[in-house]
Amino acid sequence: MAESYKNFGTALTTVNETTIYAGINPGTAIVNGIHIANVDASSSSAITLKLVKGGNSYHICKSVLVPIQSSYQALDTPLPLEAGNYITATAANANRLEVIVSVLEIT
Repeated sequence: MAESYKNFGTALTTVNETTIYAGINPGTAIVNGIHIANVDASSSSAITLKLVKGGNSYHICKSVLVPIQSSYQALDTPLPLEAGNYITATAANANRLEVIVSVLEIT
């Protein structure tokens, strides 16, 4: 089995639900961290993260406020993803939050 560490970055430019990591198929991914940064100089913003698995979605965090020019770590333990699973983010405000997902992909 091959293992590869990767990082994926997304700027949340909309208030629509956005896929921030789509997983791998075939294989397994272990999400080691989800880092959210508020890059706005004047306003806080909230974020909701979901794990989508088999057509069902489960909150990783819901409406967490990220203060002005601050950051938030959404995971305190690794999150394994099976093929077909993915993670979405929804920002309360557009153009304020950036997300980095750190993953170990195993194929």
